[in-house]
Amino acid sequence: MRAAASITVTAALLAALVAACSTTEMVIGFDCDAGFCEEPTPPPFTAPEAGVEERTLTNYCPSNQCPEGYTTCASSQFLCDVDFLSDPLNCGGCGLACPGKSESEVFDCVEGRCVMRCQLGHDDCDGIVDNGCEVHLGSSDHCRACGDVCDGVACLKLPGQSMPQCGCDPGYTFCVNMDAGTLSCARLDLSDQNCGACGNVCPTGGLAGLADLPPNAQYGCVASECGKLKCQDGYADCNSDLFAPDSDGCETRLSTHDNCTACGDDCRAQGMNCVRTLFPAITLCGCAPGLSFCGSSVTEPFLGGCHDFASDIFNCGACGRGCPGSSDRSLPLCVSGTCKIECLGRWADCNGNVDDNCEVDTWSDPQNCGGCGIACDIAAGQACAGGQCVVEPCEDGEAAR
Repeated sequence: MRAAASITVTAALLAALVAACSTTEMVIGFDCDAGFCEEPTPPPFTAPEAGVEERTLTNYCPSNQCPEGYTTCASSQFLCDVDFLSDPLNCGGCGLACPGKSESEVFDCVEGRCVMRCQLGHDDCDGIVDNGCEVHLGSSDHCRACGDVCDGVACLKLPGQSMPQCGCDPGYTFCVNMDAGTLSCARLDLSDQNCGACGNVCPTGGLAGLADLPPNAQYGCVASECGKLKCQDGYADCNSDLFAPDSDGCETRLSTHDNCTACGDDCRAQGMNCVRTLFPAITLCGCAPGLSFCGSSVTEPFLGGCHDFASDIFNCGACGRGCPGSSDRSLPLCVSGTCKIECLGRWADCNGNVDDNCEVDTWSDPQNCGGCGIACDIAAGQACAGGQCVVEPCEDGEAAR
């Protein structure tokens, strides 16, 4: 029994060694040349079928021939620098310029056609291009957009808002002062000029028979009624004794660092100052950590605003240090307190000088084709079109470059 088992193991081992020898010339302890294994037979060569063309490589050389969609016009600076599909000065053909920018509309060249785009505050409500963006938004029929009808209320542009709105905010009433020619949104429960109703002005000196006024107090509109004792604007009764016989009146002046917008509104305790902004006119605790104050700090509240010198394009690195304005080539940026520009589309700032804007057109400049410093073969007259150096198949015998 043991001998039979030994023979079985030996036969299995020999089979494994023969299989291994089919892929190598030598197996440990066995020489394939001695007949223990056979050499693999290579596959036979098969000739390609008749009529099948062999693939060949095409050599390309620099070219000054404009690709489809690009051309050179009389006003061109470089070869092939006009794209009929997007050039507003040559939209669809040389010299076919789109209408110039106006207060109400601007035209872009899109797919070779001049397409109108309305400026902020204007809209094209009749869909007729010939008369432009004919509607100036802000009316009761077209308040914020075409057909935005203010039902029974006026369309108002309130301080600090870039776009108008229908009517006043909740709690406020729209009032018209015909004498002064002004429009306003008033709190009828508190407004001395519109107490309980628009135009109902409370007497500034109080009413006959009323007691003398405590310091910094007045009679005015409270709960929509005139003749009520209250504090003058900018003062507060922080000790709550205004109606006491020996009252010291509205003893606390607001708009200070200790009492900015109300009693106990301590800005310094919050690491800030009491600031009154100008546009819009708002008093608040301002200039949180990371912001710097710009304006007058002689009196309380400080008159001015809080700005981030690291990113504010109007106060970049210091108060009043403005970055260059936006253009059709770039947008201004303030990065870590330094003015930079963000180039748009095909334009690039290759010399690093923000004063001359994004001076390079990378779609057509053969010395900066597709990016700064990417040069085409200038000696061969190679053109740059769409940000790529133009090539064409080499002529017979011409070496590719």
